[in-house]
Amino acid sequence: MNESLLSKYKDVVTSRGLTYHYLSLPAVDDKPTLLFVHGFPSISYDWYHQINYFSEKGFGVIAPDMLGYGGTSKPTDASLFLHTAMAQDLLDILDAEKVQKTIGVGHDWGSRMISILSMKHSDRFLGFAWTVVPYDIYAPFPPIDVVLGMNIKMFGRPLLGYWKFFEQDSAPQTIEKNLESLISVVYPDDPDSWLTLMNQPGEIQAFVENGKTTKRGSYLTDEHHSLLLESLRKGGLTSALNWYRCTLGGVNDRIMEEIPEENQFIRKPAFFAVAKKDHVCVYDYGVPLMKKYATGGLKMVEFEGGHWVHLEEPETFNRELEGWIRDTLQQVC
Repeated sequence: MNESLLSKYKDVVTSRGLTYHYLSLPAVDDKPTLLFVHGFPSISYDWYHQINYFSEKGFGVIAPDMLGYGGTSKPTDASLFLHTAMAQDLLDILDAEKVQKTIGVGHDWGSRMISILSMKHSDRFLGFAWTVVPYDIYAPFPPIDVVLGMNIKMFGRPLLGYWKFFEQDSAPQTIEKNLESLISVVYPDDPDSWLTLMNQPGEIQAFVENGKTTKRGSYLTDEHHSLLLESLRKGGLTSALNWYRCTLGGVNDRIMEEIPEENQFIRKPAFFAVAKKDHVCVYDYGVPLMKKYATGGLKMVEFEGGHWVHLEEPETFNRELEGWIRDTLQQVC
């Protein structure tokens, strides 16, 4: 990220009393503002390729450190990670910045936030973009062993084996002792390593407990790696892992009770960047969901790499996203 942008971070206390740390860059002329929402185990810096690219073209940018990360509050109570409540936190940031024309862009858990913004606050946005993790509606979340069994039936293998580790009370402390181990797994040079380390129950736990490392992806630059490591060392993992624990604990199970049936579909233009080698958010899961729910128009772009397409192929990602934004603005004008 350009050095001059680091001074553009602000803090706001949301309507429920939580502090969010976020980057805010105003739009030039009549351009929209892009709301970039990161996932695990990231910080807003994860979007630096996009922040530089789009801000230089006059787009507004808002990129928060999400709850549990960076300079934002780090509650230990998993109930505070209710997705509808965190969506309101994001609206509070937009309101503080007096932003009206917005496009939401999410990755990983950030994509889940884009989904709830689409369901509950579609009127505040011009369009929505999902990176790797697709739109999906909510349902009561079964025990993780049941979910893994469902994975095997649908895809021939478990996908979420790493959740078995993340749900354990000892996981934050174990990871904090071996942060380099976790980072090397989550940002791998070889995306196929996830077929074992992320998919299979027990693998990532044994790997991290033993302090092992695998080759880190070159897309995670030394600067990015240092900032991420510093943030996680300072803030710990207890709060960040609540993104998983709130789901495993049923915090979001009843969300659909307050969503009208017509709002279960994406009514605004949608963009989906799908990764052919993301072995958790698999192609055969994401593509059908986006085609089913994106009734307001869908642009889908396939990437050959793994989970971090906006870092691995930023030029292509930015170009395709910008083209979709241009087409979307022409539709709404």
